[in-house]
Amino acid sequence: MKKFSFTVDIVTDSASGVDVSVIRTLLADAVDGIGTIHAVHGKVKQEDLKEQGFKVWRARVAGIKEAPKVKAPKAPKAKATEAVEA
Repeated sequence: MKKFSFTVDIVTDSASGVDVSVIRTLLADAVDGIGTIHAVHGKVKQEDLKEQGFKVWRARVAGIKEAPKVKAPKAPKAKATEAVEA
């Protein structure tokens, strides 16, 4: 027998959240037919993320970093010219 463990983080902006039983069913259906499956489901941890917390999770856990902000190139400064009287 081989044991596989999965940690799944689901981040959503849905006010109702996620139906955990639906996710468990989808995962069980995904491996159905591979062999005899014995599954133990742990407790589901839920936490509210603020914007900064989401950015930290996204960068550290998901490895997704925002593209750096590119500043528009500055126009070259015009050189002062002296008027020469002829």
